[in-house]
Amino acid sequence: MLQGKLRVLLTISYYQMLVFGLMPTTLRMKSYRMSICKVSKGYLIYSLCVPGVLLLQFPNMFPRGIFSGRSYMKNNIVLQWNLIVGVAIRVVTFVSCYSLVWLQRKRLIRIYMDFLLHWRNHWPILCRVAGVDSLQRLQLQLAGSLMRQLLVNWAMLFCSLVLQYQLLTESRLLQFLVRTCHILMVSTIRSGFCTLLLLLNHQFEAVLLSLQALRQRVGSPSLEDFRRIATIHSQWIHLAKRAFHIYDLAIASVFVNMFFVSVNILYHAIQYMNYTIKSDASGYILGDGLIIFSTWNSALVMSLLDRTINSCNEAGHLLRQFNDLPRLSPESQMELEMFMHRIRNNRLVYRICGCVVLDRPACLGYMASVLEYVIILMQFDLKRNQEMNLKKL
Repeated sequence: MLQGKLRVLLTISYYQMLVFGLMPTTLRMKSYRMSICKVSKGYLIYSLCVPGVLLLQFPNMFPRGIFSGRSYMKNNIVLQWNLIVGVAIRVVTFVSCYSLVWLQRKRLIRIYMDFLLHWRNHWPILCRVAGVDSLQRLQLQLAGSLMRQLLVNWAMLFCSLVLQYQLLTESRLLQFLVRTCHILMVSTIRSGFCTLLLLLNHQFEAVLLSLQALRQRVGSPSLEDFRRIATIHSQWIHLAKRAFHIYDLAIASVFVNMFFVSVNILYHAIQYMNYTIKSDASGYILGDGLIIFSTWNSALVMSLLDRTINSCNEAGHLLRQFNDLPRLSPESQMELEMFMHRIRNNRLVYRICGCVVLDRPACLGYMASVLEYVIILMQFDLKRNQEMNLKKL
């Protein structure tokens, strides 16, 4: 059911979520079968200990000497507030994600069960209509996308952790371990969201391949196959909406964290350029790499979200091509019109907390907002430098 490379990458993502206790329950994976296990007492205790340990580490997120001493932040109120706001956002992400796992455990397990059930029931139909080779090529393409996403994410983490270790002055090892745990937690949540999007994208793309195969058939397409594909599409839209709804607050906190991290990275880069933060050649190289990988990672997440939503709604545009078929029976024409009407009135749209629509224009606006906030922070630097120059005079 899954191509080998994609299976390995999904397994990596699963174990990342499992290590941080972000799965509602465990999965049993045997050969080519996957099933959902009953929630065990051992996993409940483990998933309770992990957030407990992370919660106790939050006070250690603030380095010693942040307002005095040898910290590079001691004379820069913007950097100090950036750290405070960053820790606060991380707390919100922590609370939203772990409260979701504990308070909505039954609903999450129900979604997982429906997901596996739909996948097993729909896979034979999609293979027969779209063809196994077409689905294998699709899975290889998605495996490449997920691999690229994971590699860019890990490269960003490496640059970030090395730079943070260089910037620490006191209690380096403890501070480094605490920050590493929390950064990996946020990264795991982001990777889990990308995995969800990729699996949804797989099903919507498979529906598009099936519709293209039906259109290319000689003569009139099978009405029964057309009905089944329409049902598959409707069920996955419903499941996607359920997943977006239950993960709404957690995903919103991830996007807020991504936004703040992007702003913070660019602002630190300006401090390096102004020599406010002293560094050597390795620091500048890692800093450039962090900017590149962070921007790339954000662009990949936004692109995957946009691709998933478009692959769902693209079925309506593809159905219009069926009107060009010369021999379309009255029953098929009626079924086609019903399917198009259903898609028009049931489009997939993702809104953060039901307010902000995330699509391609919103993604471009996200990038522009990051630059805008960095420029605003630079104004504080200019004012602070002017005040310091006046005091010297």
